[in-house]
Amino acid sequence: MASIIPDEDETEHLVGGRPKFAAGHSKEIGPKIIGIPDDLELQSEEADVKRQGNQKRLYQVFPSQNKFCCWGLLITGGSQEFMCPNMCIWSFILVPSSIYFFFVCPPLLHRGIYLLPAATFAIFLTATGLLLATCCTDPGIIPRREVILATGTADKLQSALGYDVLGGSLAGAQVTLSAERRSAGYRWCSTCRIVRPPRASHCPDCDNCVMRYDHHCPFVNNCVGQRNYHFFFGFITFVLVLAFMVLPAVLIWFSSLNMELTIQSTQRMNNGMASIFYVIIGLGALVGIAALLSLGLWCYHFYLILTKQTTKEFRRSIPNVGEDPTLCAARGPTLFDPWALVHPEDLFGDEKPTANLR
Repeated sequence: MASIIPDEDETEHLVGGRPKFAAGHSKEIGPKIIGIPDDLELQSEEADVKRQGNQKRLYQVFPSQNKFCCWGLLITGGSQEFMCPNMCIWSFILVPSSIYFFFVCPPLLHRGIYLLPAATFAIFLTATGLLLATCCTDPGIIPRREVILATGTADKLQSALGYDVLGGSLAGAQVTLSAERRSAGYRWCSTCRIVRPPRASHCPDCDNCVMRYDHHCPFVNNCVGQRNYHFFFGFITFVLVLAFMVLPAVLIWFSSLNMELTIQSTQRMNNGMASIFYVIIGLGALVGIAALLSLGLWCYHFYLILTKQTTKEFRRSIPNVGEDPTLCAARGPTLFDPWALVHPEDLFGDEKPTANLR
């Protein structure tokens, strides 16, 4: 193809071995790529740049009801109706413990008794730490099909779980499992469009499939599953020990007060202060009832651990085919990377994603 040669009266300068023409004259040198117009090339490049700029961290657009906080480090349930039970459990721990540490401990420390307050404080820290771990830990979420394809982690999941989670189908059509697979406990999840392993189940509150699903606990506002069940059982164990150490001490402290003087002081209070006094008494009664319920809950889960069952398996008479333990089994790794870069349109299509952040 011939080059277009500039006219003699046009100003021409050589820059880097290539001709540079004066403004106002468009000259074309060398052959063009056949079949790809300049405007289509430019549009394609702009679309690629725009798509790359639209990438977000997976925890920012995770397709579920879960909420992430602390830049994806912590995950909890997203159900707003469970916030009240969660606040109640914190109140039942913090209120009597505060009374113990502010009113019961000082006389003990003044008499030189240090071991009992120190042990109580250590148990308090352990119980609250285990509660936080249960509330804010990944319970064993199995990413749904859109997440697996958007992050390209199908091979990683197959290596971790020992089978193809997608069922060999990239289109998302329902997979027909063999009789051998079904008898082993594998099931197809029509919501996540994946093959979930034995003992896993789909949580309707969090809208995720969870490994070794036990139940969704409103008091911790999270699922209890394979990766946080030991935190959950540790919490109910230590909170029960804390109740046995704190509540009797608080009751003894109240009984040691001059009750006649206390009643007279209450009568001299204004209506607002008297109401607070009666609220504290009511909370004390509720805490006592909660401690008894915690004892029953601990006995129930201890029975489940001994019989190698989850709550769902016990309630629905689902057999534990592999006879795998409930508490002492391997915790397993997290099955998704919350910091992976994804395109929101790969997860939601044209639907606008909602932020899963707190």
